[in-house]
Amino acid sequence: MNQISGSWQRNLAVVWLSQFISMASFSSAYTFMPFFFRQLGVTGDEELSHYVALFSVAGNLTFCIFAPIWGMVADVYGRRMMLIRANFGGALLMPLLAVITSPDLIIVHRLFLGALTGTVSAAQTLIISTTPKEHRSFALGAIASALFGGMMAGQFLGGGLVQRFGFNWTFAGSGVLLFVSGMLVLIWGRENFTRTETLRERVRSIRWRIPRFGVIWYLMVLFICLGLAREFDNPFLPQLVMEIMDHSPDALSWSGWISGFCSLAGIVSGLLLGFLAGRLPFIRVLVAAIVIAAVLRIVQSMSHHVAGLLVERSLMILAIGGVEPLFQAWLAGATPEREHGSYFGWAACAKAVGWISGAYLGGIVAGWFGTVRYVFFGSGLLFLLLVPLIVATARIVPPKIARKKRV
Repeated sequence: MNQISGSWQRNLAVVWLSQFISMASFSSAYTFMPFFFRQLGVTGDEELSHYVALFSVAGNLTFCIFAPIWGMVADVYGRRMMLIRANFGGALLMPLLAVITSPDLIIVHRLFLGALTGTVSAAQTLIISTTPKEHRSFALGAIASALFGGMMAGQFLGGGLVQRFGFNWTFAGSGVLLFVSGMLVLIWGRENFTRTETLRERVRSIRWRIPRFGVIWYLMVLFICLGLAREFDNPFLPQLVMEIMDHSPDALSWSGWISGFCSLAGIVSGLLLGFLAGRLPFIRVLVAAIVIAAVLRIVQSMSHHVAGLLVERSLMILAIGGVEPLFQAWLAGATPEREHGSYFGWAACAKAVGWISGAYLGGIVAGWFGTVRYVFFGSGLLFLLLVPLIVATARIVPPKIARKKRV
């Protein structure tokens, strides 16, 4: 059983900093993976699209399988322990990329990393369990800002490290950052958690079948669709930059700049949408953000100037960056407090199903048309299809979002 911490702001600050560092670690290594594949001998555009899609699918596949398991363990041992586990697990595995010399082994490594990490869902579940209901939208938005802030820092840091020291030292540094992130939560993170059952008792009580979520299934479908739409084009941004710049050596630097500005926009988006959702009609905020992002994604597919792509992508992230925390707040309001770990684990699994499907389908579209432009166009259409799904789901599972009283 978990009780709301008396100092939820302090805990939020610790988790925020931890997630900032974690995302800086991952993005410093993963943003430039298409270039790393090139270095390992993957030369053709079609083959590169295949490996980029497979890299994304591999991690999301094992994450999908293990997220509900870690969620169940979190309900027994506490959410803080799961966040520590995810960071230290990544700290052990990330430096191993430095000794891998085959693109196929990178995919195998990604499978193991996806199974053992998952810092984002662990952090979100911890914050949900330690934050008063009326502050949850803001708190989750703040965590989203940490994710984007960390990504921005990691992209700038990773770009500089790769160009100056190479990929191997970048991967080693990534592991160090994850270790620091885990130590922050271990030393200063707090959770008033009281264990009410053992893991063995919890496992024995499980009926090994698809869970009976009732109307919560509609929210799970939304998580799948959101994950699919977001991951449909995300892995292929560096390739779009390379295509626009005709494979110029400066493409790596521009990819870092674009990702960095997008992360800055995401910081603002997480805080802004969390603020608006606590004061304006929840569904209107969601729908407006998704429609704007859909239009800007379609515009990106027609971009022929890298500076224009930077502006378009940044504005798109400004609109959409804080949407996922709103989905999390929606789920939290519709599920029992004592089972948030399990429900959030299944939600993470649902997102991963969407990520797998999106990356795989995006890779097929890129290979079919011979250009990633159609991937970005298709992503915009998928976001537009989310709108009627959100409106229909809100009628079945009305959002229970505590609104702040205006002073």
